[in-house]
Amino acid sequence: MIFSCKKTEYQSFGNNDAKSPHRVPTIKVENYVNRLFIDLVGRSALETELKTETDILIENYLSEDSRLALIKKLQLDTLERIGDSSYFIAYHQRLYDIMKSRMCEGAPDEEFLKYVYQAEFALKEARLLGDSILVFEMLEIMKRNQQVVDGKFELRKGEITINELFARLMDNSVYDNINMNTFNFVNASFDDLFGRFPTKSEFDIAYDIIGRNEVGSLLGGFASNKQEYCRLLATSDEFYEGLIRWAYKTLLGRDATSQEVVNHFSKLISHKDFKILQQEILVTDEYADF
Repeated sequence: MIFSCKKTEYQSFGNNDAKSPHRVPTIKVENYVNRLFIDLVGRSALETELKTETDILIENYLSEDSRLALIKKLQLDTLERIGDSSYFIAYHQRLYDIMKSRMCEGAPDEEFLKYVYQAEFALKEARLLGDSILVFEMLEIMKRNQQVVDGKFELRKGEITINELFARLMDNSVYDNINMNTFNFVNASFDDLFGRFPTKSEFDIAYDIIGRNEVGSLLGGFASNKQEYCRLLATSDEFYEGLIRWAYKTLLGRDATSQEVVNHFSKLISHKDFKILQQEILVTDEYADF
């Protein structure tokens, strides 16, 4: 959508602070609204949405409260909308999509379901042959891949956490295919979630957990197989640090400073709600470019 540059400016008060007035062009407010729509529901604002939400922000002097109200609306509003079934559903679809981009190179759901269908076919043959080991293996493949696709709906319903969905996005055939063999899997899992590679000690422990099903102590917890390993990583304290750094990179296009990580960490580790972390970033003047 192309916006005309309006010369009209108005007084606004950042962060509800009436002592610090400044002037912001309307075009910047429109850009902020449109950017929120793209980042939160995956599309540009319709003309009617753009005008309505821009007017509301202007009427409220771009206060932090008015910005937060719009952000929460895009995350939580369940009313049926033109262009979406609702903002709430569109928000969760967008979140699911960017999580898949982070972990599985944006693989479509059909890619996960392909492994389910292939395993279903092999399962029928294994049962006819009476091969109980192959039956178990095929059932596991079906479960690991189906649960990724199901996770989108379960997260939306509040039945699982974002931690669980990240764990599932490591524990499936698509991720296995991208990161073939245990060596690559261990390195990729650390890099994808934490933005770093494991130390030698961490690597050796993780390798034995995944490759040999040996009990190992890692990141303050224990795991004895690949599934437990994935969930251990996705519930560790360092997972939340990685979540903060990922949010800054995707929303602000830069790395979070050490102080910013510290500022968000204690709150995030307490409420464990990614929506709130997004809100804290999206209300800022830096994101809004005011």
